[in-house]
Amino acid sequence: MQLFTINTSKHKVINCSLYHAAGSDKIMIIISATGVLQSFYRKIAQFFRENKISVITFDYTGIGKSLYGNIKDENSSLANWGNRDLEAVIKYAVETFPNHKIILLGHSIGGQLIGLAPSACMADRIILVASQSGYWKFWKGFAKIHMWAYWHLLIPLLTKGYGYLPSKKISRMESLPKNIAQEWAKWCRNSEYLFSGIPCNDLYFDRIKCEITSISIDDDFFAPKKSVERLTAKFENASIKRLHFLPENFKVLKIGHFSLFTEKFKDSIWNILLREVNI
Repeated sequence: MQLFTINTSKHKVINCSLYHAAGSDKIMIIISATGVLQSFYRKIAQFFRENKISVITFDYTGIGKSLYGNIKDENSSLANWGNRDLEAVIKYAVETFPNHKIILLGHSIGGQLIGLAPSACMADRIILVASQSGYWKFWKGFAKIHMWAYWHLLIPLLTKGYGYLPSKKISRMESLPKNIAQEWAKWCRNSEYLFSGIPCNDLYFDRIKCEITSISIDDDFFAPKKSVERLTAKFENASIKRLHFLPENFKVLKIGHFSLFTEKFKDSIWNILLREVNI
């Protein structure tokens, strides 16, 4: 694994990792879920490298190795994670590996951000894993109440009190800078999600025309199937293949939102992802 940095703007730098596969003709960019470190994807990145696919992972601005100084001083927006950070990584991949096919694998918000990066239109293949609209009404029962409270009460109160979202104190997520957390909550309170607050000219979902595989997971609390379908539909000019994973099909009790990327699925789901990449 090779560590490197990319300048995303005059005053912003993000930290990245390259898992180089000798003789590869594909470069995959793994685009993290919200508040998830790039190191979480290390094992699956190594798996792809072992299967002749080079991989880049990165930490968004204000997260992990891309956080410089006090988190309270970070003023980037959530949209910047797509139109600046991801955009810079795709451009780097295109310029550094000009003869490679570009593969984008977006996990959760990572798949959402693909539609904010102009250069995503250059992708040869996209895999969406539990990438959803976060609008709270896509949840049912008590989960709907939980999500309403999270976006309307908890995040606004915590960010106001701490000056950032202290996710580490209440979950496994990395803490989020204030602007990013507040924009995320704003999107999730609106039925149109991010499409309500970003000008159409700055959205690229309908300009992406490559083949896309969109994966939903039956026991995923954070991405109900309906919410995944809503986001997937926004890639209206792409060729879409939908997969829905049930835990019992893999002889496990649960998959959820995160464990798909752990080694317990190396001999099952990871091989499905590999097949989708190589189609």
